[in-house]
Amino acid sequence: MAQVTLRFIFISDADRPTVSLKVPESMLFQEALVMAAKKQEKDPGIVTATFPGGSPIEGGTVKEVADKSANIHVIDPSVVG
Repeated sequence: MAQVTLRFIFISDADRPTVSLKVPESMLFQEALVMAAKKQEKDPGIVTATFPGGSPIEGGTVKEVADKSANIHVIDPSVVG
């Protein structure tokens, strides 16, 4: 099974921490987002993910998302206020 590396950049945090995950390309993107949020000790239920430039990620598999961009911006509204 092929693997894909996604870089989740937590842009709401001042130091912009990054979580890189190598996951199966068939995994649902939402599952990868939950894993990244938990690694950053964020509530996965409130964070949102966008492509660089702000386009929303509608879901799908990790491969479908990575085909557009392997860099994912994660926004935590509790940090932004």
